[in-house]
Amino acid sequence: MTISVLARLGGAAVAAVVIGLTAAPASASGVTIKIDQADVGQTAAAFPVHQCDPKLGGGPFAGEDVWVFALPRPQQQGEFRSVTIEFATEGGPVTETITTAPASDRAIVGDRAWIRTSAGLSPSGELLNPFSIINATATITGADGTFDLAQTCPAGLPVTGPGVAGLSVLQLAGLGGGLTLAGLLLVGLQRRRRTA
Repeated sequence: MTISVLARLGGAAVAAVVIGLTAAPASASGVTIKIDQADVGQTAAAFPVHQCDPKLGGGPFAGEDVWVFALPRPQQQGEFRSVTIEFATEGGPVTETITTAPASDRAIVGDRAWIRTSAGLSPSGELLNPFSIINATATITGADGTFDLAQTCPAGLPVTGPGVAGLSVLQLAGLGGGLTLAGLLLVGLQRRRRTA
């Protein structure tokens, strides 16, 4: 009778170990969550929060947007393990994945992840067809929920080319020269008043 009780206890212990071992890989793989649907359909330029952070992709870059994703409840949700984003582009949908292995154009930084994509800008700075988010999912270490598009750093072009804000280079030079002459005239008038 003692042997059968010990056998049953041993069987229960083995069953508990097997259940524990099979459950461990599932929790280690993480939980898959979706992006907040309010962030779907956004382009980097249209998104209301513009911030360029050197720790999260940097920028602004000529012809490239930086997208930063965040877990809104990091204490419960933990950290990102991967983020997969489907973008709409001129050539059709493009799927990009960010993993914990950092690359020059994407990385995971704890409860934040960033990626740099084409902004759809022409060499002259015209917006042709910028990337926009169709859908996104993420694998995280913690509890279920959603994640957010936290900020973007839209593309910026250096001040080169034929004009700035609708003015030609010659018009800008003329404006600068005129302001310089006006400043010199004011200095001359001020000196006359002091000597008079």
